[in-house]
Amino acid sequence: MTILIIRSEIICMLVLIFLICYKAFYRDKKNENGFLRVALCGLSHVLLDLTTVITVNKIYDIPLGVNRFLHILYYYSGMLFTVEFFSYVVRLTMPHNLWKRMRIISYIPFIVYVVLSFILPIQYITGNGTNYSYGPLVFAGYGIFLVFCITCIALTILRRNHLEFKVRLAIIPTSLLMLIMIIVQAFIPELLMTGAGITIVCIGLFVTINNPVEAFKEEAHWDMSTGVRNKNGFKKHLEIISKKHHKKNTQIGFIIGDMNGLKVINDTYGHAEGDKLIKAAATTLLNNLNTAYGVYRIGGDEFAAIYISPNDEKVKAEIEAVYSACQQYNDSPIPLSIAIRYASGPYSADYMDIYNAADELMYTNKVEIKKNHPELCGR
Repeated sequence: MTILIIRSEIICMLVLIFLICYKAFYRDKKNENGFLRVALCGLSHVLLDLTTVITVNKIYDIPLGVNRFLHILYYYSGMLFTVEFFSYVVRLTMPHNLWKRMRIISYIPFIVYVVLSFILPIQYITGNGTNYSYGPLVFAGYGIFLVFCITCIALTILRRNHLEFKVRLAIIPTSLLMLIMIIVQAFIPELLMTGAGITIVCIGLFVTINNPVEAFKEEAHWDMSTGVRNKNGFKKHLEIISKKHHKKNTQIGFIIGDMNGLKVINDTYGHAEGDKLIKAAATTLLNNLNTAYGVYRIGGDEFAAIYISPNDEKVKAEIEAVYSACQQYNDSPIPLSIAIRYASGPYSADYMDIYNAADELMYTNKVEIKKNHPELCGR
């Protein structure tokens, strides 16, 4: 059985090396979502899995301290994989401004586990066909793994209305696979299946989300200069929403935004300054419209955001946050100013009426802003 395990780990190692090399070669920094970190942690775990399978079955030939050290590294690598997988899920499911904070928080269980590794013992058991590690430290790791997996599933379910189908298709099955893998491993430790499970998870994420061929298709829906989706992406998401909600009474909302004073800055300071201000506007909207389904640049200085089942009070608070962020922006010869308004209603075949209502309100807001700020009246 040990030989079979070693062979399977070698295959897993080769598969992961291929995925890492393929993804690294076609790496797109704008669309990078942490897959490489997940796969690299997975590869380190498989390598240590291969090593510890050999050392644990030569327990009388290899010093106990060396065996313990290698097994601790093995569990560290599994923990790091789980943390990076959790961070990957958070990045795909949660608002942009929460991702970095939750990523930092996710390392707290890893630090706790490192401390426990100096306290809790590891036992070595002779099993059916292979030896394996056991004991309190092993089960502490399993417990932390379970919490991460359950949290990933819960986040995906709670945020399902804000996620593309391919994201749900990737995260829920892979999280469930990891959950099942950990439970089975705890009850049948001789299987030593974590390396194979991690490899399957990486393959699933690669095929559904990270495949470069799909990334090239997806690129057509992004505005490369600002980092938000373009008008093609806006239309695509409306099609997805139409298929999903056309028979439901789901609430849908639109924010329409239009920059003020772009002609002034282009004519007076040049288009480079104008482009920088457009990017600042896109970043401001992306960072503050936290509950939006998506943020889009639908024209030269025009933006839109889609909301599914919105909380109108939260949306209004997000609009105020946009205004506040604009006032704090000072890296431009003229103020960053965005006319922005919101409308919502039940989804129907005439959902564009809601869009048009938001658009009309935005132009009313634009007139008001220009009355109070004549320096923006170049357009």
